[in-house]
Amino acid sequence: MKRPVTPSTLESEARRYLEQHRGRRSRPAAPPAARAAERVLRPLAKRFGVGIEQLEQHWTEIVGARLARWCDPVSIQRQGGVQTLVIQARGPAGAVLQAESRRILERVKLYAGHRAPTRLKVVQGRLGGQETPKSPGQSHAAPASPQPPETLNRAHQVTDGLEKSTEARLLSALKRFDRSVQARRNRT
Repeated sequence: MKRPVTPSTLESEARRYLEQHRGRRSRPAAPPAARAAERVLRPLAKRFGVGIEQLEQHWTEIVGARLARWCDPVSIQRQGGVQTLVIQARGPAGAVLQAESRRILERVKLYAGHRAPTRLKVVQGRLGGQETPKSPGQSHAAPASPQPPETLNRAHQVTDGLEKSTEARLLSALKRFDRSVQARRNRT
């Protein structure tokens, strides 16, 4: 029968084993990648200015909520020392954005500093968050349920001119234009 090992003997044997079989020291941890990336990106940011990703992240704060609903920054084009900010506007809002271009560029300059774009190019198109386009067979002006023209005319007369925001007035004008085009088509 074996004699039970006392704790002091067990500890001394474990200590002796560890001293004889000690492994190599572990390597120090790698430096953080952010520090290395910052060393590379900081001089580039000073040289080339703000990127489109930063503008996209802070677009609502830069141009305001109203204009941010109508447009998104697409790219910054650099050519011959001139930087041009390209924004994509939702449909007919491009005209409003072109009129506001000076204010938009001032706000971008406040955000980006002295390397900010000096020109603005507005491209009309669909924004990323909009619904998918309708199939070619569907008309965008056709109402969901047919109503008598008298009812539609009375409803339009009541709502026309009551809009207070600029966007609502623009949409109202576009609806009136669409109705006049549809009425002209129906006559022919």
